[in-house]
Amino acid sequence: MSSATASLKPDHLLHELEELWTSLSKDEPGAEKGAGVLRACAMTLIVFVDDEADSMMLGETLAQLMRAHPSRAIVVRLREDAGVLESRVFAQCWKPFGHDRQICCEQIEFSVSINRMVDIPSIVSPLAAADVPRVVWFRATRMENVPNIGDLLALGDKIVVDSTRSGAPTFADLRVLANAGCLVGDLAWTRLTKLRQLIAQLLDGRDLKTVSNVTIDYCGSEAPAGVKYLQAWLRAELGSAEVDLHRVSAAGTPKLKAIHIPPDIQIRMEEGCAEYETGSMKQRANIPECAESELLSEELNIMAHDRVFERALQRMTAWTPKS
Repeated sequence: MSSATASLKPDHLLHELEELWTSLSKDEPGAEKGAGVLRACAMTLIVFVDDEADSMMLGETLAQLMRAHPSRAIVVRLREDAGVLESRVFAQCWKPFGHDRQICCEQIEFSVSINRMVDIPSIVSPLAAADVPRVVWFRATRMENVPNIGDLLALGDKIVVDSTRSGAPTFADLRVLANAGCLVGDLAWTRLTKLRQLIAQLLDGRDLKTVSNVTIDYCGSEAPAGVKYLQAWLRAELGSAEVDLHRVSAAGTPKLKAIHIPPDIQIRMEEGCAEYETGSMKQRANIPECAESELLSEELNIMAHDRVFERALQRMTAWTPKS
């Protein structure tokens, strides 16, 4: 169900939400009496996205996310043209298998020109659901054109970005936020979870002080964000070890190729897996590519300071590839 509004006053939008729920809660003809809907909201998720960017994919991502993290979703779509500020209100509903009652999460969607973004904080802030966490997910490349985003940052208890996307904040910006006490997450880091677990498992029981150097191979014109995070994490966890980036080829899509930890650990990245050797043992670990909804769900499970991530973020420095 959807609703259009001529006024963008927060109280009018909240009134529309109540009217929406009144409509949804009416028993459908032929439905079992009392089946109705369950209004679910464990947090407020505020998403900034480019207006024309993969709208269907974003909708599917939010629909999948709502199963594990039912939220009041507030989606702000940034437009190139000037003077536009529009909204609509609707709900996403689904029936768990074997149940008659629908579970519904509400969504408020804005379409806004960059020159009207100054109005967004005062509109969005009162729309956050009461007494639940607020997460801001920056997914729009046009955010780099928005002046003074401090008021937008203040909308969330946690800020989530994806450094693999154009227009994402710099690592220095993320470090400033973390040092100021903000909860920060980066999906480029989240993608490394299974690989970091594998490396930690291979190093378990070893005296880390004996690891003096590590080499990370990658291809592409520049090391991708995940490779830089991997380097920073190993620097933070291995203390005095030298962790170098080695570009094996400037051609192709930037990606991680291999990790060498002398004297006997070799990890080669293949499609959906990591092939690794330690001593005479050769094995393979599944490391499938995660959907965006899975990555964001993992980040939404961490509503406290991720000290491992923050230590790695502090070690993000300028790098020199060794070709």
